[in-house]
Amino acid sequence: MVVRTPPLSSLKRGLLPQIHHPLPLNRRESQQLLESITSSFRKNLDREHPWETDEPSANTKANSTESTTNHCPTDRHLRAILSNPLFARSRDANVNISTHTPRNNPFDVFDSAVSRGLMTTRRAAGFLATIRSQLLAESPDNVRQRMGASGGGLRVLRWLRASGQEKDLEFLSDPALLKLIVPFLYAEGLQEVAWDWLAQLASRAIELEFKITPGKLNAQTLSKLMSAIIDENSEPGSPSPINLDGSFAALARANSMVPRENLVTTAAVKNSWARLSWASTVDAVGRPKPSVALFENFVDIGRPLNFPLDLAHLDLHHPTTPTHSAAIEYLRLRRQIAQDMSNMKPQLQQRVLCLVLDAAERLNQTGQLAEAPWVERIRSAIYERLNLGVLNLQIGETLNSSIPIQKGL
Repeated sequence: MVVRTPPLSSLKRGLLPQIHHPLPLNRRESQQLLESITSSFRKNLDREHPWETDEPSANTKANSTESTTNHCPTDRHLRAILSNPLFARSRDANVNISTHTPRNNPFDVFDSAVSRGLMTTRRAAGFLATIRSQLLAESPDNVRQRMGASGGGLRVLRWLRASGQEKDLEFLSDPALLKLIVPFLYAEGLQEVAWDWLAQLASRAIELEFKITPGKLNAQTLSKLMSAIIDENSEPGSPSPINLDGSFAALARANSMVPRENLVTTAAVKNSWARLSWASTVDAVGRPKPSVALFENFVDIGRPLNFPLDLAHLDLHHPTTPTHSAAIEYLRLRRQIAQDMSNMKPQLQQRVLCLVLDAAERLNQTGQLAEAPWVERIRSAIYERLNLGVLNLQIGETLNSSIPIQKGL
């Protein structure tokens, strides 16, 4: 039951002079009235939010007023209200939120938009993009660490929660915000928030399967969120290729939390698996060898996904026991593969050529004299078919592509 604050008339008795007109009050009377109202309000609030722990002792009160204040239920309640970003007061009410000039502090612009009810997912994405751009302009080194120190992701997260948008996750349908907020959450040690979002979307997979409305949650949202999370576990932006163990483990975790035999989740897993397969083979040069257990588990996840070319190529890149058998079988079943190269998309050409090159290298290393010449002839035929010579500029540009193959032959 809420205890009502005494009416103003009762507070004035004995406090204000008995005059016919109630207001205005002088400064002293106004201060007394404010103190009386505040005292009454705090007493009533304390009744509604009683102390959770014993009252501090007299010695404790004498030693630290601040300590007592932090334990007061009234202060805790008020602090929770006033710390809500929706109640934040802009430092400059006249700031133009549509203009992010270098003179504007992006945090001030963000807080102003939130306090005025003008913040949107698009502006939140712009806020994070501005922070990252400023950090890159300062220095390209340790960007992820400095992103974490910025607190930008937490700022956006608090707004999403205070405005109630985190409840239905519709904000994830904004691809720009999704792409930016996941790296900030990881940089700030808040990655479990992103995993919780993924778990919620996975639980709604059947619902998402039939949603195709633009700007709303759909199957692509789940796939993009899963890819963003897995990418962050490989620390993107590193100056040199790094170990993929973190991404392998993240894919295994994601695969374990999504429902089986669902088109939406299967497509999401396939997309992330194909991207990692590319990084593990075509883009494996200079990359440290992964954990055997994580690599083999990754390969097992891909076996039901119908990627024969990827699986054959992955066998050539096993961290401890690479084999060429699957690659040779793949090429023998497709004897016209060299002639078909000119009809393939550039990325598929790149994958096939890399498979042939890796198989030839493996055969030469192991002294497989019977099969090595046959693979060498396939390589020469591919070069001739694509008019390469050794490797011309056109194929050089193709080999530098980072776009993964989505389908095997």
